[in-house]
Amino acid sequence: MDQPTQPKPVIWVGPARRELKALPREVRRTMGIALWFAQQRRMHPAAAPMKGKQFAGVIEVREDFGRSTYRLMYVAKLGDVIYALCAFQKKATKGIATPKHLLTRVAERLRQAHAIHQQRGAEQ
Repeated sequence: MDQPTQPKPVIWVGPARRELKALPREVRRTMGIALWFAQQRRMHPAAAPMKGKQFAGVIEVREDFGRSTYRLMYVAKLGDVIYALCAFQKKATKGIATPKHLLTRVAERLRQAHAIHQQRGAEQ
């Protein structure tokens, strides 16, 4: 009989945890369940890979609540850890595109996650 695998730990990059806690309770619940799925090496139905080469490996969880849309970005393919990058309410200024300043934030946090991952590897 197979042994159950341990859930992957979550490492919060920058203020990602505080950003998630600032979202409405119903949204936090969905995002928390999506992270739990990732910890179990599965993908939540509301999760999908982000588009774009610079976001390779980043998973985006989408949740609509009220008249707003919310996002959680995380990386699950760096070792045996989940790196939660950021959470925010999406406010598109033109069409359905994610505003550039938020994409820049995701890219910066992804760089930070890679740096944290390299540092963790050096310590072990």
